Amino acid sequence: MAQETVIHRIDAELAAGRPLSPVPDDVAVDGIDEVLKRFLAYGSVTWPEEFAEVAGERLESGSGQDTVAVAAGSGTWTVRPRPDGVEAADGSSGDVHATVTAAPPAMLTWLWGRAGDEVITVSGDPAWAAYLRRLLAAMTG
Repeated sequence: MAQETVIHRIDAELAAGRPLSPVPDDVAVDGIDEVLKRFLAYGSVTWPEEFAEVAGERLESGSGQDTVAVAAGSGTWTVRPRPDGVEAADGSSGDVHATVTAAPPAMLTWLWGRAGDEVITVSGDPAWAAYLRRLLAAMTG
């Protein structure tokens, strides 16, 4: 419920044209973990029809080793897209095509599509960071 409240509050502030209220780092890290593991990874295998609707070109190979690393505060996650779903786990491993880094509150808003690319730093191939956003858009739409 805390994460739902945070995102709805952000939506209300954005709709009202107000500055965003601060999100504590620990709450944001918890939200990042939730959106990557529950919404993206779990959702991609539970609702394969939504996962199949990812807009644009699919970048993952059949090897299951293509990854995007997400780093925010003390947390790091590996997002591994596969043709049949997404795996998200703590830490960074695999064939990392891009690492997306931001402060936890900024990362949370970016992952939810409530902030633009100006809040993140991408090392590696920026197409993979954009692909992560497209995957999230399909599963959180």
